[in-house]
Amino acid sequence: AFTTSSPDQNLFFWVTQDIMGGCICIMFLSVIKLNRLQVATVLLGVAFFYDIFFVFITPYIFKGESVMITVATSGGPPTADPTWCEKYPKSDGCQGGDPLPMLFTIPRLFDYQGGSSLLGLGDIVLPGLLLSFGARLDEAKCLIGLSRGGRGRLNNGDGSCPNGDNKCAGPCRGYFCPLVLAYALGLIMANAAVYLMQMGQPALLYLVPLCLG
Repeated sequence: AFTTSSPDQNLFFWVTQDIMGGCICIMFLSVIKLNRLQVATVLLGVAFFYDIFFVFITPYIFKGESVMITVATSGGPPTADPTWCEKYPKSDGCQGGDPLPMLFTIPRLFDYQGGSSLLGLGDIVLPGLLLSFGARLDEAKCLIGLSRGGRGRLNNGDGSCPNGDNKCAGPCRGYFCPLVLAYALGLIMANAAVYLMQMGQPALLYLVPLCLG
């Protein structure tokens, strides 16, 4: 990482960094747990506006430089013309910064300009707190239902299911699966916005409304 130009293009570097980032996320979510939906709503709401401010608003304050992107890439992306950088990748303005270790980084496939897609760990652990809360809530409902003689998830407490549905004990009848689908859709929308707008996007701008909605 210290001796190679653009180490994020090295297979060992970015795979190892992503594994370490995944371990940090798992450890964080196993230790930090939310016990109320209101806390998750406030936390994600604050992070939503925080992300928007530091990506979209700070360029108007700091002479066109986004604080979030500059910090995440240790100096910002390359500033020279992409065609020039393709011919002379070691020229001034073609190097850009190297991603911080606190990021997931995956090299862009089939892109002649190279580069990497970046996802901050905060974009995983903050919505992950809501997802883990949903999973624990589903399991709590299951245990309460079983203890009362019911079939498990989402029953009425007397062994019957809502609206007479006898299939309410399915694994995706609670909150967790819809939250996972909402998170995946938010990531797809964030990546699509990056390619369409050709600029870094705050992932929480897409993840928070979908997950909380």
